[in-house]
Amino acid sequence: MRNIHSIEDLRSRARRRLPAMVFDFIEGGALDELTLRRNREALDAHLLPQRVLVDTSQRHATTRILGTRLDLPLVVSPMGLLTVCHPDADVAIARAAATSGSVFVHSPWSGCSLDEVTDVAPGRVWAQIAFWNDAAETRRHIDRAQALGVDTLVVAGDVAVSSKRDRDLRHGTGMPPRPPLRDVVNTALHPGWVMRWLLGRSMTWGNYRIDGRAIRMREMESWMERNENQTATWDDIARLRSTWNGNIVVKGIMTPADARLAVDHGADGVFVSNHGGRQFDGQQATIEALPRVVDAVDDRAAVIVDGGMRRGSDIAKALALGADAAAAGRPFALGLAAGAQSGVEHAFEVLHDELLTVMGFLGATRVDDIPRMLSDTANVRLESATATLAAGTAEVGS
Repeated sequence: MRNIHSIEDLRSRARRRLPAMVFDFIEGGALDELTLRRNREALDAHLLPQRVLVDTSQRHATTRILGTRLDLPLVVSPMGLLTVCHPDADVAIARAAATSGSVFVHSPWSGCSLDEVTDVAPGRVWAQIAFWNDAAETRRHIDRAQALGVDTLVVAGDVAVSSKRDRDLRHGTGMPPRPPLRDVVNTALHPGWVMRWLLGRSMTWGNYRIDGRAIRMREMESWMERNENQTATWDDIARLRSTWNGNIVVKGIMTPADARLAVDHGADGVFVSNHGGRQFDGQQATIEALPRVVDAVDDRAAVIVDGGMRRGSDIAKALALGADAAAAGRPFALGLAAGAQSGVEHAFEVLHDELLTVMGFLGATRVDDIPRMLSDTANVRLESATATLAAGTAEVGS
C-alpha cells in the first residue's frame, strides 16, 4: 500500500488484478451510465471556499449518527456479491470499517451471512433488508438482525424493478456466468484471481437457503426473480415501524416528497441514493438532490448521501449541503480487490486524511463546523454548478 495515495490508485491496482468482466461489474452502471457519470460531474462542479488564519490545529472528524460514534463521517454503502472481488468479501470490509471507526451496511445480496459480519464487527453493522415476495423470508432476516444485536435496518427502497447493465450483458455476467471466449482468455490471464475464486468462498446468497442448504450458483438468479417484490409500499415501512424498536433508514430517497413520506411513516433516517447509477439511468446526481431532501426532512431524521464519493473533499461537500454523513461503496470494493482487508483500511485512511486537510482549508475544527449552506459570495453554489453542467450537456448535444 506504500504506493497507493488515492482511491484512483486503488482503482488502478484493482483493474490490474481483476478480470475485465469483474472490474466492469464493479465499475459499471445502468444503460448509458448517465447517472453514474452525473454523480461525479456534479461533485466536481461544486466548489468550496478557502478560509485563512483560523486555528485548526485540534481538528478531528468524529461525529455521531443514529446513536453510533463515527471517527469519520462516512459509512459503507451496501454492496452485493463482493465475493467476486476477493473471497474475504464483506467480512474484510466489515472488519476494516470497525477498525476505522465506521459502519458497514450489510446487503441482502451479499455472499456472506449477517452472522459473519456482526461476528467480526460487533456494534458496527447495519442490516439492509428488502421486502421480499415471501414475507416470511423478510421476517426471518429482521429477526436474525435483532438476535445479533443490530440496531439499525436500512430498507432497500429502489429495488422494485431492476435495470439492465450493458457492460454485464456484454460480458455474459450472470448466475452462473456465461462469458464469451475473449473473457475466458482474459480471466485466464489473471491466475491469482482464478485461484482465489476456485479455493475461496463459494458463490451463494449468504443470508438465504433452500430446504436448509446453501443456494447453488445456478439457483441464485431464479431465487431473486421469484422474490422480487413490486408491491411494496410505505405501508410496509409503517408495519416495520410497529414491530422494530431500533432505527429505520430508507435508502433510495431522491425527492422531497419521498423524504417527507419516510419521516411521516416512522423512519429515523433517509439515505439519499441513486444506487450508484446502477438502477435508474438519467436522473439527478445525489449531491443535486441532497439540499431539497435536507430541507424536507427539517432535522426530523438523519440524512446520509452516497454516489460518486472518491475524495475527502466530496465528504466535505456532502456535509456542507446538510448531510449528517456520507457513504461510499465502490472505493471499498476497489480496496478489497486491490489488497483485501488492508486495501479497504487504506481506503479509509486516504479519505480520512483528505477530509482533515480539507477541513483545515475550510477553517473547520469539527465536522459540525463545516457550513450547512454556504453563502453565494463564498461559494459557487450547486444550483450554478448544475446550470453549468446542463449548459455543457446541451452544447455537446448540439
